[in-house]
Amino acid sequence: MAKMLYAENFLSKRADVRSSRTRDQIDAMLHVIEHMPGVGSTLVSDGMRRRYGDSILKALVRPYIIVYAYDKSNDIVYVYDLYAARTLR
Repeated sequence: MAKMLYAENFLSKRADVRSSRTRDQIDAMLHVIEHMPGVGSTLVSDGMRRRYGDSILKALVRPYIIVYAYDKSNDIVYVYDLYAARTLR
């Protein structure tokens, strides 16, 4: 099980999610990521790669996208951000 480190930005945006059901779904996905860090998609925009680095992954929890990276050598997941999927179009 990977160690999870959360950016303040992610925590702030997660706290702002109004739907308790959606918050629960986000937390469920974080649990999956904790146990299987490579589960996310590598199909991310160039802008996201410039901002967070080449090794980022994304996980969809409609209508949000969790942006994170996995440091395999140290078994650490860095959870960077939570985006509303509609803002990434």
